[in-house]
Amino acid sequence: MPKLADLRTNARKSQNMFINTLPIIFTYTSLFSHIEAVIFLAAIFFLVYFYTPEVNKNWIEKPGKSLYQFLYSAWLGNSKLWRAFWPFFLLVNAILYYIDYRVMDVTYTIASWKTVHGMLILPIVWWTTSVWRCSQNTGHKIWSSAARTITLYLLLEYFLRFIISTQFPNTFFDCRLLIMEYGDCL
Repeated sequence: MPKLADLRTNARKSQNMFINTLPIIFTYTSLFSHIEAVIFLAAIFFLVYFYTPEVNKNWIEKPGKSLYQFLYSAWLGNSKLWRAFWPFFLLVNAILYYIDYRVMDVTYTIASWKTVHGMLILPIVWWTTSVWRCSQNTGHKIWSSAARTITLYLLLEYFLRFIISTQFPNTFFDCRLLIMEYGDCL
């Protein structure tokens, strides 16, 4: 069984969706195995693929000139899929990377980490809704299915992060150095 310090060092090298959560779940819990996780994630993709409607080949984008028009058209499903998907996907992963880095360097408390996650909930709802509504506005069904699946994977990532922070905080947070927040680590 790997040591906690080794896990933190390895997680610090590359942080992204599932990079920190799945190793912690596999190593320190018995919630599910590697094979069960692969089967579950693949099943989600195939279910989404089969239920994703065909792409609209005749769709024409009406570009907006402001950030508000961009956000509004994505919310309504009137934007290209890549415009609705990629900017927020990169932003949320950068934020997750940053807060995980701060936790690993013991400069964020558990409460700060949870607060940032809470602040991201409404933008994630916007993103998920926009991606699902814009998923027909692409060239191939595989891209719309992949984008929809990744939104579901992000929600699953959030659920796993919640489980880790409430049930297994010692696996991710250095509770010895968080004197003020030690109650969160019990």
